Parts: sequence; C-alpha cells; structure tokens
Amino acid sequence: MSGHEPDETWWKTRSVYQIYPRSYRDANGDGMGDLAGITQGLNAIKALGAGIVWMSPIFRSPMVDNGYDMSGYREIDPLFGTIADFEALLAEANRLDLKIVLDIALNHTSIDHPWFQAAVADPTGPYRDYYMWRDEPNNWQSIFGGPAWSKPDGDDAYYLHLFDKTQADLNWENPAVREEIYSAMRFWLDKGVSGFRLDVVTVISKPPGLPDAPDPRPMPLYHMLAGGPRLHEWLRDMRREVFDLYDCVAIGEGPGLNPERAAAIVNPADPMLHMIYHFDFVDHTGSKQGKDWDRVWFKSVFDRWDKGIGQDGWNSCVVGNHDLRRLIARFGDPEADPDLVAKALAATYLLQRATPFIYQGDELGLGDTTITAVEELDDVWAKTTYRLARSKGQNEAEALAKAVAMTRDHARTPYPWTPEGGFSAGIPWLKPTPNRGGVDLASQQADEDSVWAFYRDLLELRSRDPDTWVFGAYEDLLPAHPHLFAYQRGACGLVCVNLSGETCPLPEAISQLLSGRTCLHCSGDVSTTHMGAWSTQIWA
Repeated sequence: MSGHEPDETWWKTRSVYQIYPRSYRDANGDGMGDLAGITQGLNAIKALGAGIVWMSPIFRSPMVDNGYDMSGYREIDPLFGTIADFEALLAEANRLDLKIVLDIALNHTSIDHPWFQAAVADPTGPYRDYYMWRDEPNNWQSIFGGPAWSKPDGDDAYYLHLFDKTQADLNWENPAVREEIYSAMRFWLDKGVSGFRLDVVTVISKPPGLPDAPDPRPMPLYHMLAGGPRLHEWLRDMRREVFDLYDCVAIGEGPGLNPERAAAIVNPADPMLHMIYHFDFVDHTGSKQGKDWDRVWFKSVFDRWDKGIGQDGWNSCVVGNHDLRRLIARFGDPEADPDLVAKALAATYLLQRATPFIYQGDELGLGDTTITAVEELDDVWAKTTYRLARSKGQNEAEALAKAVAMTRDHARTPYPWTPEGGFSAGIPWLKPTPNRGGVDLASQQADEDSVWAFYRDLLELRSRDPDTWVFGAYEDLLPAHPHLFAYQRGACGLVCVNLSGETCPLPEAISQLLSGRTCLHCSGDVSTTHMGAWSTQIWA
C-alpha cells in the first residue's frame, strides 16, 4: 500500500449510501419500507460500489418526525421489524462487506419516551432532570416554527424543544443522561454496527441559564447554539466511553459549524469525532427554479472545507439528504437534460478529498415529486409551515406553494426499483415521484450510459486509485469561473464539469493540462477545447 493504514481508514476509502428506511424497500406489503426490504436491497448498494450503509432512524418512535422523535434507544420500531430482522440485516451486510451505520438522535427524545413520561408524572423524581425545564419560557423559537417551549397538561413548568413540541431536549448537564446515551450506543456496537451518525449533536450543550437570544428566530438561534460551552468536553467523554472501545466511525451532524470549528472536533491530535457532516450545502436550497444558483459559491464550499479540514482531519461531502429537495432540483436546470445534470453534479462531489455521502435515489437522477394538495403532505415541518402561513393571512394556494417549496417529502418518496415502482406490493405510504422515463434501478442497471452506471464508475475509480481520488491533494483550478468547475486531485487526476446550459470554451491553461492525458469517463459534448451544456470530463 502507499503509506495508509487501511484497517484504520475504512471510513475514508469507502463511500456512504444513505437509506431512508420507510422508503427504500417494503418486504411485507404493508406500504412501509422495512428492515427485511433493506436486507433484500443490499446487493444493489454493493453493485453500486458504496461500502458504508447509513440508515436513518429505525428505533422505536411515534413517527411524528419520521423517527427522529425516539421513544426507545434500544428497540427497533415495529414499523420496520424486529431485533431478529436487524440481526439478519447485519449478517447479510457482513457477507457483502458492507458497514452499517445507525442514525441516532442525542439532543432530544420523543415525549412518549418513558423518561419523559416519568418526568411529567413525578416532578420531584430523578427523570425530571433528564430534560430542560423553566417556570417561564425564554424567547427561543423552534426550528420547526413557533415557540421552543411547551407545557405538559397539568404541569406548572415548560420544557425545551428546539424542534417539534413532541421532541423534548435532553439535559446533557445530567451525568445520568450521558451514561444512558453511551450505554445505548455500546448496545448497538456490541450487536455489530460500525458506527453512528449523531443527529444535531452540535446543539446538545446549551448556554448556562438559557438566556434570551439576540435573534430568537430558528436559524440564527441554531447557529448561536451550535458548539456550546461543554460540547468538546462531552464529545471527548463520548469518545472515551464509546468510540475508542470499537472499530467504528463517529459522524457528527454539524449544522452551525464552520470549517475552523469543525476542524477542532476532528483534529487527529485531540480527536473527538471522525468527521463532521457539515451543512453548507444543506442550508442552501437553491432557487425556486433550480437554475440561477451561484456556481462560484458552490465551488467555494468544497475549497473552504478542504482547506479548513482536509490537511489534518477528514471531511464528509454531503450535497443531498433526506431533509432536502432533490439534488437536480436544487442545483440543476429545469430546461436541461436531467441525466446530464445528475452526472455533472455527481462529478462535483464523489471525487473530493472526503468521504462522499450518496442519498438514495440521487444515483438515479431522481427529481422532486408532485404535490397538489395539502393532504398529500406528510412532513411535519411542511405541515407547520402551511399552518403558520394560513394563520398569517396567506390563501390556501400561497400557503401550499410555500410548504411544497421546502417540504422534505421530495426526498422521502419510495425508491423506484422498476418502471412500475417495485417498492411495495401494497399501497406506498407516500405517493411515489412520477417517473419521467428510465428513472428506476432496473432500467438504469441495464443501461451503461445511465446515471446509475456513471455513479458506479466514479466510485470504482475512487476505490481503484485511492492515492489520487481519496487522499490526493485538492485544488480548484477555476474558482472564479461562473460556469466551469475544474479541479485537480493528486498529481494526475483532473475533473472538468460545465455547470450550465451553455457551451463554454475551456481556458487555454486547462486545455494544456489535458494534453497527453486519458479521458477516463465523460458525459455530454466533450473535447479539449470546449465543454457542452452540463458536460463532464474526468482525466488522468
């Protein structure tokens, strides 16, 4: 090998495939994706070339926020199956050499959790201090809209919920809470999982006294709370008590963190987590049309995070996920060939000096869904947005348009296995995204020019030559160009992407760099002198 220690860097050399469990595959025909369905679908992930499977929450939950409102840290929700189903999934993953990473919410639990139920039932009991209470609320606003404080029926105090009112924030100042969390994580690692993605972990430490915020609106408040006063202390404690005891990966969801603050958390000299799941792309939703977004800004995010972390720590590269509109809707062009757009976007993020995260369906070029009535919304955030818009005087059409523009349902529709759907023998829990033709796994696996095949080829390139495409130095060669993204990896890797619907001449300096190189993969109109609309070239 080339100086790397592959047994210690599997979470660097492998790529992550994110599954949204209720929408991946339904094995029992009830319309909901389940663990048995995921087990059936692992071969497809292996064929794509990803090596880590991250599953959104599968723990017991009333599902107000689709699993991020957990009511049991050691239980599988019956919606998805049983512990036996999970153990069968792990066995199949091990057979295929796939690592399983679980999504766990550490900032809050459901108000249905036995801890919260006990806290309300006995205000003087030990579980009261598992949560954060005030006699009078401060001015904080919930991320999902409305006050961040609610009062249980018959109670004299308010509890904090940064998210939905059914998601009560845990009191991490209480050592008993921390040990409960660590113990639950060890339980799953002992089962054989390979790590965790720690949901909104950067806000577990709140400022002493919970003072009023200068700007209590949801997003400014969120950024104010990120990286609280005891966050580093508790992450070090978590690593000592959990992660150092296993060969596992710890991925911290890091909304509100910039590269400098994130670098302190993944610094190898004083490591707390292995990588930060940053939000620079997540926080940017693109224009309504998905056409006029800022390409220079887009490129600068890669460069800023590589410079901020890439030299010493390690980056994740997350462009799409379960909380966003689809990739080609956010960073595309509705007038362009969607397959060319999907391939171009793949080349921007799969070959960075980072661990790439692929969200299910993005490897097919899946687009946004169609929502024509409020009754078709499932997302609690979108429903709240609609309700608040109506309460402020907007008519039904205006309120619905606002909710549709931001709903997380776009990314949560059932995965298309076949032209007919193939997700379930029953009625899917959420209306599938209309198939524009060929946007399904079976069709694309049979087509060597498909988006799926392009993703597979780039992941294979990354695995075949990690010195270049995983660990090689990164340099943006055209940072100010309004349309072209050209970056170098290592000594010989070069990626050129046209992120626009116009044919663009290649700058002379780039054309000279291409001289004598071999084009490994391409898409669209390709030459050494120009790039056609949404075309892609990968050279070595």
